[in-house]
Amino acid sequence: MTFAPASLMLWLVLFLVQVLAAIPWTFALFVDPSRRDKGTWWQQLQLPLVGVVGLIALPHLGLFFTQRDWLETMGGFWAAFLQLQLTIDAFLLVFFVLLWLWPKGGAVALAAFREGVRQPMFWLLALFAFVALTIMPFLPYFTFGEDYIVVKELGYDTLMLVAVLFGTLAASIFIADEIEGRTAVTVMSKPISRRQFLLGKYVGLTLSALFMYALLAVYFAGVLDYKFWWDRSDAVPPPVWVLDAVEGLGFRNDNGFLLVGIGRWVNHFLEILPGLVVCFCQVMVLLAVAVALATRVPMVVTMSTVLVLYLAANLTPVLVNIGKQMQATSPGPVSQIVAFMSQLFDTLLPALTYFRYSPAVVGEVSVLSWAYFAYVGSVFLYGVLYTAIVLLFGLILFEDRDLA
Repeated sequence: MTFAPASLMLWLVLFLVQVLAAIPWTFALFVDPSRRDKGTWWQQLQLPLVGVVGLIALPHLGLFFTQRDWLETMGGFWAAFLQLQLTIDAFLLVFFVLLWLWPKGGAVALAAFREGVRQPMFWLLALFAFVALTIMPFLPYFTFGEDYIVVKELGYDTLMLVAVLFGTLAASIFIADEIEGRTAVTVMSKPISRRQFLLGKYVGLTLSALFMYALLAVYFAGVLDYKFWWDRSDAVPPPVWVLDAVEGLGFRNDNGFLLVGIGRWVNHFLEILPGLVVCFCQVMVLLAVAVALATRVPMVVTMSTVLVLYLAANLTPVLVNIGKQMQATSPGPVSQIVAFMSQLFDTLLPALTYFRYSPAVVGEVSVLSWAYFAYVGSVFLYGVLYTAIVLLFGLILFEDRDLA
């Protein structure tokens, strides 16, 4: 072990960063300012914060070891834990801003988010994804050295599917049940319009699905890092910019190794981030469809429709190609009908193939380029526009719904 002044100073800085990141979510979890019988907010916060600080301090003791591999690994764990804390803090900030800019709709969104996160279904699906991601690195795929790519592809699909399943079930249960159980009438009796009610529900459910998605994404990044080491008996090599940054800051030896581990995690997550954004755009679109349908039909119909829509939208490009081939090889009424129907589906249904990560994301190449970020931005814009169209259709359906 080493207790050099530079190591102590770096340990203190990293420890304080984690403590500062823990204050917002600790306050939100343990403090209830409305309960005066429990004392002031500071009195309620003291004991939980002391426990959280103690838990944060224990792993930091491992930063005093001098082995390079250990320090780089500890740097990765430090960055992952900080990312988890900042993710929770970001959601707290989002709701703070949302309630400030959109008080009525934000209140509906916050209630939907809390109800979604408190559901056993939320944690059951998250546990299922956690177990699936844990098992993936150890399964044989017989791909002749490309198991890492397969695990990455399966991980993206797992995160997307559990988020879609949770969002669709939550929309079907919360919105349809509130309308059928006349709970929506009570909400509408307050100065909340139907537009604010429906959009608030969608925002809250989308954020709850994103919360699950973001937490699992951190673990998914760790699984990919471990899979790389498992296949090649070596960690993901640090990028050049990380080494240059550490060298430029003047850190060497043990302190440098620790910062290299932190920078390697940041670079690693940035490389999988475009695929995560693209996949969640699909969640956003399908959840909008579920919310729009839940205003009129029960849960079984909503789930079935979303499933059929998902399958049909992914099969539409294949049907379009079949229609073109039939028109070229055997023109006639049948080929014209097939071509027309496939073009109709291609126009009306969402192009879910846009939300499939390209080989650049799945492959072992760097995607940190402006061209690829522009592509991800265009896909995100398409998802937002299609979501807005579907929600507008849902508002039209909900406007004439009898709630009495």
